[in-house]
Amino acid sequence: MSHYQSTKDLTDVNLRPTTSALGSRYAHKKQSRPSNMIIRPGQFAYAGESEPRYLPLGWTSFVQPEGQLYFARNSSPRVVTDAYLYSAVIQERILHYAAVVTKVIDAKQITLPDTAEIYLSPSQSGDECSYYVADHAAHILFWFEEVDLDQLLIPDLVSESHLRFALEDLYFQHVEQFPSHSPAGLSLPVDELISIFIHGEGDQITSSNSTFPFQAKECKKFINLLEAAKPRMEQPSSICTVARLWSVISRHRMQTHYAQEHARLSRDQMIIDIPETPRGVIFAATSRMLAGIPETYAAKLDRLFADEIVFLSPWRDFVDERRAEWQQSLSWSLGLAIVNALFLALPPFSSAIASLSLLCCAIAVVASLTLSLTYNDATTWCAEQVAEYLSESKQASPGFRRLALALSAPRATFIWAAFLASSQALYILQSATNVFVLAALIGLVLLARTPWGRWAKAASSILPRCRRVQDKDAMHMGDNSVCIQV
Repeated sequence: MSHYQSTKDLTDVNLRPTTSALGSRYAHKKQSRPSNMIIRPGQFAYAGESEPRYLPLGWTSFVQPEGQLYFARNSSPRVVTDAYLYSAVIQERILHYAAVVTKVIDAKQITLPDTAEIYLSPSQSGDECSYYVADHAAHILFWFEEVDLDQLLIPDLVSESHLRFALEDLYFQHVEQFPSHSPAGLSLPVDELISIFIHGEGDQITSSNSTFPFQAKECKKFINLLEAAKPRMEQPSSICTVARLWSVISRHRMQTHYAQEHARLSRDQMIIDIPETPRGVIFAATSRMLAGIPETYAAKLDRLFADEIVFLSPWRDFVDERRAEWQQSLSWSLGLAIVNALFLALPPFSSAIASLSLLCCAIAVVASLTLSLTYNDATTWCAEQVAEYLSESKQASPGFRRLALALSAPRATFIWAAFLASSQALYILQSATNVFVLAALIGLVLLARTPWGRWAKAASSILPRCRRVQDKDAMHMGDNSVCIQV
């Protein structure tokens, strides 16, 4: 806190640390107002272009390959900003904050490397300015003061080398957002990145639990892309693409604890000490009533969200499997509903059993349609969306209890519908004979399901121990008789 106060005393302005991941360029809601324009004769041709809009000395405008306009100052200290510098108000603020940063650097006696550039983003009110410093030689972000990880929304880490991966991720995001002004010292190792994707492709092919964030076919496409970008690294589009991929790799290394004492070598491996939440007796009992399906799905969701990290490929496979299952439950439930309707119309069958089975079919149909619509585009979600969804589901119902019950509803209720429909045969048998015949049949079924072999094996393992105990007792009795005779 003392650092903030010293900065404010120097400049009467609060410099607030931020990161390249906290920007709002993909989420802002500002809108343009197009209007009618007059095209002058020969405009952009023989008549040339209009006079360029005024920018302060040393400042130049650039365009990021996605289309974002930004500005850079190529003087010490170097500054970049995505604030709209053509606005007189914003321009005044940026120039003021750039002077503020220079005063802070002088007051703290900081020697910035020539490869560093400062990002500035003034607030709407103008009473504070977000900033960070990117070093193109060290491939990191840094600040002029001590900063807490929570303040920057960086997850907890285990070591300084682990922290470096987090800062590298943020640095490459900065390069991705500002690649067009040829910053001093910029160097992106493309050959190393190609080698990483070659290894990732091999790991995905040879392992069913690879932690690499892309599938083998995606890795092959990225390798071809990087090979094409390699001789064109002076182009902003190539710099942007390579920086984005390096950001993904750095974030992946941070999440898997790459080069740390306990690295994640399998995607379902849990290496973070997170207390396990018991699902409770009620959930266990309900799961047993639903053929154990909710318990199975809860365990799968735990593996998908191990250590609260998401891998997209397993999530998409899981969603595809569930959607196919819901479609199957839907079609089978509709067919069984027709059968139950016939049971209701025919006198030999139980109308009560048919009604219960028909109710289960209706629940299965409604659940299948609802879940299919809810997860219609779930395979297109990005990792952040999946992580947010699973995190909210886990917080709402620890252990994914509610979500597991919902996902299992179509299949479980169909199983109950099929079981009830099948019990019509027992009802007809009881009606044609008597309750004793039905009881005898049920008894035979239970006897057939009894694990006689396992019981016999257990008994055979116990009997030898009993014989050994009897032999020892006999030996002791013999010894005692000898002593008495003597």
